[in-house]
Amino acid sequence: MKKVLKWCGIIISIPFALFIIISILIYIPPVQEFIVRKAASAASAAAGMDISVGRISLSFPLNLNIHNVSAVQEKDTLLSAGKITLKVQMKPLFRKQVEIDAFSLKEISLNTMNMIEGLALKGELGELYLESHGVALSPETATINSFILKDTHMDICIADTAAADTTAGEPLYWKFMLQKANLENVAINLSMPLDSMNMGVNIGSAALTEGLVDLRKEAYSIQKFRIRNSSAGYASGSGQPTEGFDPSHIAIAGLNIGLDSIYYCGNEIKAEIKELRMKERSGLEIISGGGVVTANDERIDVSGLELRTTDSYLSVQAGAGWNISQINNDGSISARIMADIGKNDLFRFVTGMPEDFRKDFPAEPVRIRAGVDGSLNRMRITGVSAEIDGHVCLTAEGYLNDVTDSTKMAAHLDMDGIFPDMRFAQSLMGAAVVPADMAIKGSADMRNDSLMAALALSQGDGQAEINAGFIPDTELLNRQSQLSNRQSQSFFAEMELKELNIHNFLPTDSLFRVTASLSAEGIFKSTKSKGFDIFSPDTRMNIKAGVSNFEYAGYSFSGIDMKARLANGKTNVAFNINDNMMEIGSILDADISSNNIMAKMRTDIKRLDLHSLGLVAQPLKIAQAIDIDARTDMQNRHQAKVAINNIRFSTDKKTFKTKDLNFGVSMTEDSLRSYINSGDMTMLLRTTGGIDKVTDRLTKISTLAAKQWESRTLNLDTLRALLPETSFRLFAGDDNPFVNTLEMSGIGFSKLYASLNTSSANGINSSAYLYGLHTDSLHLDTITFRAIQDTTGIILTGGVKANHTDRQEAFGISLDGGIFNGNARMMVKYDNAQNETGALIGMEAVLRDKGISLHMLPEAPILVYRKFQLNKDNYIFLSDKGRIHADMKLYDERGTGLQIYSVPDSTSLQDITVSVNRIDIGEFKRIIPYMPPVEGVVSAEAHYVQQKENMFMTALETDISRLAYSGKPLGNWTMSGVYLPMENSGHHVDGYITRNGSTLAEINGQYRAAASDEEKDRISAHMQLMRFPLDIAGAFVPEDMARLKGYAGGEITVEGPTDSPVINGRLATDSVNVFIPMASVNLRLEDKPITVTNNKLVFDKYSIFSRGKNPYVIDGSIDFADMSNMRMDLKMTARNFEVFNAKKNRTSMVYGKMYIDLNTTIKGTPDAISVRGGANILGSSDFTYVLRESPLTVEDRLAETVTFVNFADTAAARRKPLEEMRPGGIDMLVNLHIDQAVQCKVDINESGSNYMRVEGGGDLAFQYTPDGNMLLNGRYSLMSGEMKYEMPVIPLKTFKIREGSYIEWTGNVMDPRLNIQAYERMRTSVTQEGQAARMVGFDVGVSITNRLSNLGFAFTIDAPEDGSMQNELAAMSASQKNKAAVTMLVTGMYISDSSTAKLDANSALNSYLQGQINNIAGNALKTIDLSVGMETTNATETGDQRTDYNFQFAKRFWNNRVRVVIGGKISTGNAAVRDESFIDNISLEYRLDNSGTRYVKLFHDKKYANVLEGEVTETGAGIVLKKKVSRIRDLFIFQRKKKKINNEPKVSEANN
Repeated sequence: MKKVLKWCGIIISIPFALFIIISILIYIPPVQEFIVRKAASAASAAAGMDISVGRISLSFPLNLNIHNVSAVQEKDTLLSAGKITLKVQMKPLFRKQVEIDAFSLKEISLNTMNMIEGLALKGELGELYLESHGVALSPETATINSFILKDTHMDICIADTAAADTTAGEPLYWKFMLQKANLENVAINLSMPLDSMNMGVNIGSAALTEGLVDLRKEAYSIQKFRIRNSSAGYASGSGQPTEGFDPSHIAIAGLNIGLDSIYYCGNEIKAEIKELRMKERSGLEIISGGGVVTANDERIDVSGLELRTTDSYLSVQAGAGWNISQINNDGSISARIMADIGKNDLFRFVTGMPEDFRKDFPAEPVRIRAGVDGSLNRMRITGVSAEIDGHVCLTAEGYLNDVTDSTKMAAHLDMDGIFPDMRFAQSLMGAAVVPADMAIKGSADMRNDSLMAALALSQGDGQAEINAGFIPDTELLNRQSQLSNRQSQSFFAEMELKELNIHNFLPTDSLFRVTASLSAEGIFKSTKSKGFDIFSPDTRMNIKAGVSNFEYAGYSFSGIDMKARLANGKTNVAFNINDNMMEIGSILDADISSNNIMAKMRTDIKRLDLHSLGLVAQPLKIAQAIDIDARTDMQNRHQAKVAINNIRFSTDKKTFKTKDLNFGVSMTEDSLRSYINSGDMTMLLRTTGGIDKVTDRLTKISTLAAKQWESRTLNLDTLRALLPETSFRLFAGDDNPFVNTLEMSGIGFSKLYASLNTSSANGINSSAYLYGLHTDSLHLDTITFRAIQDTTGIILTGGVKANHTDRQEAFGISLDGGIFNGNARMMVKYDNAQNETGALIGMEAVLRDKGISLHMLPEAPILVYRKFQLNKDNYIFLSDKGRIHADMKLYDERGTGLQIYSVPDSTSLQDITVSVNRIDIGEFKRIIPYMPPVEGVVSAEAHYVQQKENMFMTALETDISRLAYSGKPLGNWTMSGVYLPMENSGHHVDGYITRNGSTLAEINGQYRAAASDEEKDRISAHMQLMRFPLDIAGAFVPEDMARLKGYAGGEITVEGPTDSPVINGRLATDSVNVFIPMASVNLRLEDKPITVTNNKLVFDKYSIFSRGKNPYVIDGSIDFADMSNMRMDLKMTARNFEVFNAKKNRTSMVYGKMYIDLNTTIKGTPDAISVRGGANILGSSDFTYVLRESPLTVEDRLAETVTFVNFADTAAARRKPLEEMRPGGIDMLVNLHIDQAVQCKVDINESGSNYMRVEGGGDLAFQYTPDGNMLLNGRYSLMSGEMKYEMPVIPLKTFKIREGSYIEWTGNVMDPRLNIQAYERMRTSVTQEGQAARMVGFDVGVSITNRLSNLGFAFTIDAPEDGSMQNELAAMSASQKNKAAVTMLVTGMYISDSSTAKLDANSALNSYLQGQINNIAGNALKTIDLSVGMETTNATETGDQRTDYNFQFAKRFWNNRVRVVIGGKISTGNAAVRDESFIDNISLEYRLDNSGTRYVKLFHDKKYANVLEGEVTETGAGIVLKKKVSRIRDLFIFQRKKKKINNEPKVSEANN
């Protein structure tokens, strides 16, 4: 038993002994090495790679160190480990606990290559250290006391080809607690090649404390987490990073993150951001960040989230319930966003902007505010705004409902915007601007998939409204269009413009106010392949448009409307314009489909005023009807026919009709046919090959020609091979629209023929003949041209033949030349009628390897009928590099000629001289008959030398002897100028001008460019004008326009920076006299210099004299230191200034004399000029204005006695007046006083027989406001006057203007109110029923009333001395009185419906003779007021007869102060009074002052009073005082108290 027990004990102890032995053996190094070799060998065999371990050591209890582990496969090292250390406590293992004192990896290198499907790892691990005292297998917990990772770089490549692991894993219940972790110099890069994505992070240092991972609860927490001095990157795609922030290429440096109290478990979240700093590649730098994120089972909140960059600030407060994502759960959501985005940060995200826009963008931040409240079912959007302070402000609010339900989703948004200053965006908008007073208001609605929007824009008085919508499914429209439901979509759009001034948005364009409307609606059937298809038969549209007012440039258009309809593939468009400048109607009918369009259009132009539209200079109106018939298969076949019928042209002189015009074109895949027929004009065009083939051949020709030009090997044969087959013919006579249109401009011809044929076989063959070309001054009988291509090249010939006319001699011009493979040549010859050659010269161009060589031909050319000589080997070589080499001499035996030469072998880049010697300009009139009348002999030399690319010198010397213009000698002139570059980017200019040996002008100056950005460009210049004779300039001004005499001189110096130079100098005049014949104005400038001191032009009481003694004085200054904003401070005064005092001559438009007082000031800048003052036209003025073209038009008609026709456009009168381009910024207020004694006469015709003379005065106030409005207020009262005028069928009459007539302005300058009464005293025999014939005196005249825009004109007749006749006239209607008045003016007789008088031949004859005598007297005695009358009286009882010849003579003397009137009569016949005096009436008036308010009068007057008193004689004297008073008591105040002088300028009393 013992033995058995012994062996049993031995057997049982063997395993323990073996374990003990093995445990002891593994601590022995040789045993360890043996085990390592065996394990490595087995592992290598199993893994198929070479695995080796350098050394292993195991010490008690479990301290393991492994050195130099490597795994190599096919010479590729997959794993390399320098040292692996593991220290585990033994005792805790028996308690199912693991205590790891140390686990470390050092110098690890890993490369998995293709071992793991879809994943590759490669990198190096410098050091990994782990310490854990608390790993319990039950419960599954692990405490990691310390974790350190250093100097690690790992690249991870993931391919998305690996299959997803769908195996369900065992649930894990481990809980990990990490007390401390540190990372230093750790980089991890992740790449996904198939997605072209790369991302990485480089951690400089990172620290983590108190971390917890609970896999059972899926809870994660970190007490503190810090990252310092790190970087990160992200790249997607293969492209290069773009400017600014590129979300596909993000690179972050300087990354610093601090997070506290991080916790995540299900819906429970908490994190506190303590620090956030980074800098992105674009320059965006976050300098601070913070905030708190919390969440529980009910909601998530973000509070205090703030980000600050170097330029911007962002703040977010937000919160939402977790149930917002649940259907039918009305969870809450709220958010507030505040952002101030700086300019620099903005342009990091908004890239590609122009540099000017970036520079002009305001420095103020873009302020963005937004708020959201509610739930996903009912979300309110409030307080949304985007603003740049002082520039733009946009606000919005609205709501968004049922976001998660696409069938119920609805949204609404209201938006407002103002734009006080958008000038910073000018570089983006180009010519467009945003007015400061523009405002927008809009709204948008969305329901399901339907969209609707409305926008209202206002600017000034204008408005624009837009409404549009898109409805994807509308059953009503579906039923109307008979389309299947749920497949059709509809849209609508409406736009209305009301007085919107487009010029305020496009100031460089000429568009102004627009009032227009547009509406469109439609329905279409969409498919998956196509959206909106206009060619679909299911598409329907209706469009209406109208323009009631459209202003462009100086034109206003109205009455424009358009209607268009599309249904069932048929289109109808009606377009009409009914305006004062045009009347056009057009109708288009078309059948359209995707493969066929047929259209017919009829356009009826009833009236089109091309002159009013500004298209032609002379009055021209056209009318025509246009019919167009076109069709196309949308591929290769196209056809169109155009017929223009009933063509009419109307000018101001005549209207004529021209021939109809027919045009047609037909295109197929292999042909093109076109024709034009009209009158005697026919055009035919045919090509072989369609338009695409012809275009392709022309493109190839252009490309090949460019290549041949570059290679300097022109080959016409290869170009000819590409020519398309083309035939063109044109025949035209003198009766077709083309010629008729030319004749409107004074150009015409009798016959034209032109042809052009091209083909690859024969090349180019063309010819043209033009016969009878003529203008108002040029007549050319024949013009020919031919171009024929043969084997040598293209031969060019042509010529001009002209016969003799009064303005030209007969001549002929011939052209002969050609274009060849290597050169081109052209000769020009000019012959006169005697076959004398006036010109023979030509040129040859030869292609060279490095340029083009030009040669003049022939060796003995002829110019201006003289032979010249050319050097045999003359040339001008134009190098490809821009250099010119030349040697060309052209001279005659007198030395006259031209020379162009360069310096051979010059070291300069360019050295060329052009010399002209003794060229007589006047000789060229022999071969150029219509050149300006300039004469003189010119010699000149120009020299150009270029030393470097940016350095050159130019010199010019010119001498002109015996210069004359229109036969007026101007003397001998010399001009010289030199330009020299200087060092340091400087430039020098020096020049002078002399006349007859005396220097007239000199200039020298320097310009120096800035050497650096801190400096400025500078200029230094001196200009001097020395006694320049102004009669030289007068030679170029017609004498009837102005005549100049005297001299002008001065000197100016300019010094300083170019943007703000300082100008000093003076301007002087010597005996300068300006005479304007048409206005009879003769002005003499004071011989006193006008100085310029420090950019200020100073007028020191500068005087301008007329023929009178008193000057017109200008005092003050103009400061132009700021050239863009000059400041004026001027005062202009005059006292009794004689504007003109001249007698009438053949060119006078104004003559007589005018005197004024003036006191005005001009102050301000060009943008804000203030003009204040007053003017007084003195009573000593007596002037006459000659009306060259009388606007008075009277038309005699049968239907009415007299009809005055007004051609004003009544439609235009109803429109708002056209906005004019006025120079805004001027604020003018000038008071004008006209003395009552001022006499003004208007000669209605040039002879002066018809005229109107008025005497009167008044006070007017003229105002010009800064917005461009002109206002005139005041009344001009007529004290007396007369009008002598001869109308159709009415002989010359003299109408007296009644005192009290006036012209009154109440604002509108062009629309005064008139109240003018004029009459003529006429006596005629009148017989009333039951009464004997008697002589009655009538006042017959005209009455002009109402405003000028609605003028009232009527004839008047009164009998002031005969009560019975006056009663009869008073009982008449206005029409009857008009007829009676006109009848008396025409016949001299009183005839009315109630009169029993018969036609009296004597009265009619007397009236005619009286008119003729007055006409003759008026022409003979133009300076004397003389009227003659005849009156015949018959006594019915006795048969006696008497004829009275009366006259009246009037004349003014002594500057209009004395007026003498003498009148009388002579009687003849058996009833004449014997021994009667010859002179019956004498009147003498003397005016005591210039204003005409005080008179002394002596008179003797004999007149016939009535039957009882007979003749009455009055003799006496009197004084006349005229005074305007506000109260009766002011009549007795004869002397005003002196008023204090105020600052406002005021016109003083006239000098007596």
